[in-house]
Amino acid sequence: MHWIGRSIVLFALLVIAAAILWPDAWRSGSGNAANTPTAQGEPTAQTLPELTADPQALTADDNPHVSEMQNPLTRALDGMLASHGEVFKDSENGLRDQIEDADRRLSGVKSEIRSAMKNANRQIRIPGQNSPLVMLVVLEGVTKDELGFYGEPGKTPLLEALAEQGTVFESCYAGPTVDIARFMLETGSGFSKGKARDNRIAEMMWNSGYRTILVDGANWMSAHDRRQYDEDVLAVVDEKTGLPTKLRFNGAEAKIVSNLNEDADDNVSTTELLVGQSRELLQNRPTKRPVYVEFHFSVTSHDQEIRTQQIAEIDQSIGRLFHAMHVARSGRSMVMVVAGLPGADQPQKKGVLSESNLQVPLMIYRSTKNNVAKIEEPCGLLDVLPTLAGVITSSRVPPHNGMSLLPWMDGKPTSSRRFRWTNPSDEDQFAIRQGPWKAIFGSSQQLFFLPDDPRELNNVAAQHPQVLQGLSGSGPNRTKMNF
Repeated sequence: MHWIGRSIVLFALLVIAAAILWPDAWRSGSGNAANTPTAQGEPTAQTLPELTADPQALTADDNPHVSEMQNPLTRALDGMLASHGEVFKDSENGLRDQIEDADRRLSGVKSEIRSAMKNANRQIRIPGQNSPLVMLVVLEGVTKDELGFYGEPGKTPLLEALAEQGTVFESCYAGPTVDIARFMLETGSGFSKGKARDNRIAEMMWNSGYRTILVDGANWMSAHDRRQYDEDVLAVVDEKTGLPTKLRFNGAEAKIVSNLNEDADDNVSTTELLVGQSRELLQNRPTKRPVYVEFHFSVTSHDQEIRTQQIAEIDQSIGRLFHAMHVARSGRSMVMVVAGLPGADQPQKKGVLSESNLQVPLMIYRSTKNNVAKIEEPCGLLDVLPTLAGVITSSRVPPHNGMSLLPWMDGKPTSSRRFRWTNPSDEDQFAIRQGPWKAIFGSSQQLFFLPDDPRELNNVAAQHPQVLQGLSGSGPNRTKMNF
């Protein structure tokens, strides 16, 4: 008897097609006396039907059925089934099940087609191309003073060992706020009001043929930011305990049972959880594509002892992650970028435009290159994207206004740039940095020679008015960090 229901559906489709395609002139009917002109050529008056207030006289169109189907064809069938329930009453439930199944299948086919088209545009990196494995380690809320390779050895020994073979950037700038810093890192551009933040750095790596992995312990990325990652690992952290309660992987979710019981000995930290999952992805899920892994670590405590412990744990974890990448590299070279972000509630020590508030850590390690140990010339987080583009020789580089740091790392410095920041809460106050000089303009004018005065204690504006005047103009090679 199934053929009866299918026949009815087929007949209904034919009726719908005829209703859409049938000319209006035919529908009106030439034999309708009410529309026939009189012998004198004047149309007769037509009588309008009387309006009724009787609720029983309302038709189904007065309360249209709202279909939950995702596709136009299945929505039309669902609406027809709802409005002609009497005709299909013997097989209505079975027909609706079939329509729902068809809707799911059609949506799945569309999704697969979109995914296939997207992957067809994805670059294939063949053997012989410059395709190193790439790690981007983002340390949110960690200052330069808390990392050993910025002057106090012993704090972070594993990172210090990598920094000895890499390049440390002594003056890397982010911005007055953490949101500006995140914007610069993701987009490779200076922040401007009204600009949309797209995750261009992950998009570039994905389009360049990399298998992209996000391992996130900070949880500041939106769903829109995450869409460029093949694998997305997120730890959901309880604000009171600081421990992860859930692990999300590509949309699936699992509870961390050991952190929900009362036995503190079973607790697993966010860092331990993420490192374990990362090593699983890197070592037990082989791929022919080179790998780009982005790790987000966050330190939020204001207690110095707790901060020291967390940073030491992160340092050990980065060492284990580096080893896992080394095991999985299959002969490829390796590149690791360690970049800092200011904390969301990080206290400002001197002022929003002070060096201590604007500067963040930046270190780049390359396994196959002799790197310049330290770079004094100022750079910014917006330079990370073009630097990685140069590292992987990408042909899919998105628009940006950063500058590759590779020439500096190879001992071939380029011309000096001028950076500008505006105080987000006072647009009349701004700072300029070029070379060794930094000026702050506003209610008063300040000038600092940073090599001798990194903490900005000695205002030398009166002694060097020509330098102050030169920095006050827009000047060449100006890079706006935010405005």
